[in-house]
Amino acid sequence: MLIYRWRSALLLLADIPIFYAALALALMARRFSLVPWDFFVEHVKVFSVFLPVWVGVFYAVGFYDVRRINRLINLVNASLIAFAANLAAASALFYAFYLQLGLTPKTHLFLTLLFLHIMAAAWRRVWTRAVLSKLLMQKVAFLGSNPLIEEIRKDLPVTPHLGFTVVPLPALGAACGGGYWRPNGRCAVDLASKLDVLVVDAEEAESNQAVGGLLLSTAVMQEIPIITHLDFYEDLYGKIPPESAAKPSWLLSNVLHKGNQFYAVFKRAADILGSAAGLLLTLPLMLAVYLAIKIEGGPGAPVFFVQKRVGHLGRRFIIWKFRTMVVGASKAGPLYKVKGGDARITPLGKFLRGARLDEIPQLWNVLRGDMSLVGPRPEWTSEVRILERSVPHYHLRHLIKPGVTGWAQINFHATASSAESVEKLHYDLYYVKNMSLALDLGIILRTFRRIFQKDAAMARRPSF
Repeated sequence: MLIYRWRSALLLLADIPIFYAALALALMARRFSLVPWDFFVEHVKVFSVFLPVWVGVFYAVGFYDVRRINRLINLVNASLIAFAANLAAASALFYAFYLQLGLTPKTHLFLTLLFLHIMAAAWRRVWTRAVLSKLLMQKVAFLGSNPLIEEIRKDLPVTPHLGFTVVPLPALGAACGGGYWRPNGRCAVDLASKLDVLVVDAEEAESNQAVGGLLLSTAVMQEIPIITHLDFYEDLYGKIPPESAAKPSWLLSNVLHKGNQFYAVFKRAADILGSAAGLLLTLPLMLAVYLAIKIEGGPGAPVFFVQKRVGHLGRRFIIWKFRTMVVGASKAGPLYKVKGGDARITPLGKFLRGARLDEIPQLWNVLRGDMSLVGPRPEWTSEVRILERSVPHYHLRHLIKPGVTGWAQINFHATASSAESVEKLHYDLYYVKNMSLALDLGIILRTFRRIFQKDAAMARRPSF
């Protein structure tokens, strides 16, 4: 359900006039006067070509991620990254297609992007501080009580930018005459004026028909959106609730026997084309990394790190990465965790990890079919043996191919304990349940943001 994501769509729709307003301001600032209408239209036709690029960059850096841009420091950082990326992309497109576009307005381009990002950042500040938390605030009531609902209850009051306020359940009782239907076909209580969304614990509603049945039927007749507390949790936080991930009913409904042949064929084709193109484009960079590792470690030092990982349906395969640790680092064993910096990481390896350059050789695994571009992270066989004994249903992440990037990777930090692996599994199961071409594309775009984000800065809550 899209109880939350429709707000991002409204944010996007408001961004479009901001884009053209920024263009108009840039043209006027360049001329220090109003510009002729035909001159403005001429630039609108050319600059509109960049709308898809601009939207893609905004999405990649998290400009539609309300949880992220709610903090001013994150909003400023995202604005700076978006400005640099949009300027580079727009400049490249202008110089590549200037004959077709008919314009090469260097100053207009720079000023438009400058005004766009200033205005877009200011609008997001207003959006999170006033629009979402006041004008678009929705009243939500909970039918039932359990640890998951209580967790949501505690979170919503401290996160007003999500746009929900918790209200008590309206008391119906005799006002509905013991049932919804009255002689005039209406209930005396106007439920729609008291709440906008009803979140229900289905099991508790079934056990308390006197209250649950009456309230549900009234909400249905008054066309109030009804959602289970499990779906509400999933929609807010982008992960599968811990209590439902271990239930056979959830597994049967959302995981087992789930398949889409078109999606599988298209995804494999995209993997082949994407990995082949990636290997060709990064070949000079890989040669530079190869030489740098040789220089740092000596002529006899191994360049690649190879390790046996668990893949699709539990099959073992050898993963390829550039070596970032000293030789023999894996002897420390699985789930090895140290406080502070890991002394096993070489100085060059620290840089390669920070820039994610050590991951490039995995494109060979994707081309071979061992991995996909998007999917759960493949884990070391020694770690999997431990986690499958301590994490319920950990093996379900192996129902699909592992990926170079994935939903858990962009929403949660690297794990080094069983407890963290449990949390990460909930994101992996979200992907298993909701995997689609649109979700894959969104993950790939947001992976670029993740490159610039350190593990220490990763929130425990997902960003969506």
